[in-house]
Amino acid sequence: MELKDRQIFERNKLAFKFGGIIQGFELISTVLYRADRVGWVDTIFMVICQVLIGIFFVISYTSIGRKRAMGKYLMMGALMASYFIVMLGSVHVPYLWAFGPGLLMLVLLFADVKLTLITAAVLVGINVLYIPLFIKFSVEVAARINMVMTDAMFILLIAFMAIFYVRLNSRQNQESLEEIEGAAAMQEEHAKTIQSISANIAKKLEDANDAMEGLSTKVISTAESAEQISQSINLTADAIQTQTAMNSNITESLDNIAHQSRAMLNNADEVTENISDGNTLVEELRVKSDETSKINEETAEMTSQLQESAGTVKDIVGTILNISSQTNLLALNASIEAARAGEAGKGFAVVADEIRALSEHTKESAEEISATIDDLISKVNTASLNMQRSVDSSSQQGELIVETGDKFKVILEKVSDLTRRASDISENVDSCVDANAKVMDAISNLSASSQEVAASAESSIHVSQDCETDMETTKNILHEILEISRSSENN
Repeated sequence: MELKDRQIFERNKLAFKFGGIIQGFELISTVLYRADRVGWVDTIFMVICQVLIGIFFVISYTSIGRKRAMGKYLMMGALMASYFIVMLGSVHVPYLWAFGPGLLMLVLLFADVKLTLITAAVLVGINVLYIPLFIKFSVEVAARINMVMTDAMFILLIAFMAIFYVRLNSRQNQESLEEIEGAAAMQEEHAKTIQSISANIAKKLEDANDAMEGLSTKVISTAESAEQISQSINLTADAIQTQTAMNSNITESLDNIAHQSRAMLNNADEVTENISDGNTLVEELRVKSDETSKINEETAEMTSQLQESAGTVKDIVGTILNISSQTNLLALNASIEAARAGEAGKGFAVVADEIRALSEHTKESAEEISATIDDLISKVNTASLNMQRSVDSSSQQGELIVETGDKFKVILEKVSDLTRRASDISENVDSCVDANAKVMDAISNLSASSQEVAASAESSIHVSQDCETDMETTKNILHEILEISRSSENN
């Protein structure tokens, strides 16, 4: 049931109850005041009319008046007819005019200006008509004429009050209705505005949802790139550790070479001293010849060992060059992966450049070491030849004792050259040891940096995974908001 129909039903129901009470009191008054009734209307006629009017009143409510506006006119007509019967047959009882104000209060329930005017006019007319009937038929005209006139004036005032009230109430209701309609129109405009805003928000949410999906894809890609970079850095760290182990072997070999070079230098010094003493001890040359041969054999053996150590060092340097090339290749791959990662790979690109630079430096140092070793091998070969000559000379000492003086000079020159070369070898070996120590320090720093970068890459992977989870949660929230916005837009 709509609001208007429900209000009509409620008003008609209340009017029926109140009107029934009024009619009941009118019927009781008719019976109670039947004594001394004057005029041409008797009590039986009044009771019959009131019963018929009451039946009509009930029928009007039950068949028409419950849900239709016409019912109020029929019910008020029946009540005014009953009031007319009461006033017409109760000339000797002027107090019964008081039912009129009750009808005026009842008509206010409908808030109908037209019905109020009709009711007020009928009730005033009945009370005005009552005056001549009272004067004609009542036996107490002189005593109660003023009361009857006052009652008529009072009903007139109540009628005017009812009319004014209904008109004021109608006007105020109309104003309220217009205000409500204006508010409804404004609310409708606001609803349209809100709907438009909701549509824009929905569109923005769709764009945000799309952007969030794209961002989630990028975060996943970044995490994958970071994982690849981490794997590359781990491989680089493994290669660095391998190179560190090889450099340790190189350092040990260089230490052995330095020790042998110092021993060879000491032997050369002893040879020089022996040759110097030989100039004055030619007579004891044969005795010392065996000792010199033995010393020369030991020197030749050390020279051979030095050749072998130099060859070992050269192989190790070649290994370092290979590792440096692999490290440079790994650094290049890391730079490529960092470039693919975009902003997230800038830090890895810097580390990769540092690794590549260190690899180039290692390569240069290894090439210098290789050149030094080649020079060392050349000098050791020369020393080996010289020592071979010394051995040959020692074997021929018995036959060439006469030429010993001249040969001593040649030997002294050769041994001096050998001493100088051995000193150069010792210095070069020391330089190689220092350079290798620096390489070891750089490799250690590079290993630490690689470990830090690997840890950072792992942390970045975890952060990317957390970001991926947060992105998924945010995307779900945006999707729920979008669904809510779409639902409100459809409603």
